[in-house]
Amino acid sequence: MANFFSASQEEQQELLLSIWHRFKYLIIAFFILLTVSIVARDYITDSRDARDFKLAVLFQKYLESDENMNGPGKELLDTYPETLYSDFVRLSEAKREFSRGEDDKAIDLLQIIINKHSNASQEFNPLVAAAQTRICRIYISQKEYQKALDTLSKSQVLTASLLELKGDSESALGKFELARVSYLRALQNSPSQTSRALINMKISDLEGETID
Repeated sequence: MANFFSASQEEQQELLLSIWHRFKYLIIAFFILLTVSIVARDYITDSRDARDFKLAVLFQKYLESDENMNGPGKELLDTYPETLYSDFVRLSEAKREFSRGEDDKAIDLLQIIINKHSNASQEFNPLVAAAQTRICRIYISQKEYQKALDTLSKSQVLTASLLELKGDSESALGKFELARVSYLRALQNSPSQTSRALINMKISDLEGETID
């Protein structure tokens, strides 16, 4: 490099021409690749922004619509089933189905959310926790206590609400020692004074039970 800057202008030009003739195809390929990469990046970014905007618009229309699953909600589930917006639709529709007495339909919608994230990181996922909470409440209302426990068995992180539901199911199955542990964990994690008082009542009710 020092020789290049110390050379005369004619020598510099000859050196540059020599480099060009020797590496011109590599240089041309580099600039073509650079241009294609920039264009592709801009296209992907624009496409992603357009898709995100469309998803947001569809979800807003779903929230404002009375058509439920016959309009924007159905389009979200059919066209973009793997998005978070579709999961929010499933949560909302599961609540509607449960209020109509369609427990099985509600369970199916909630199970899709849980299964979809089953291979994800073991870190806390609020969407999965919401689905688990609702599906466990349905199972408990059906007296399907073991199914509620099975739903929670693979979760490493449980909210206070889920721990309380776990304790309810264990207590109903006569697993009072396990129920006490679940209630105590729920008590530690619960930020609500009302919930803590209710959990304390449930723990007190266990005191009179025979522990296996």
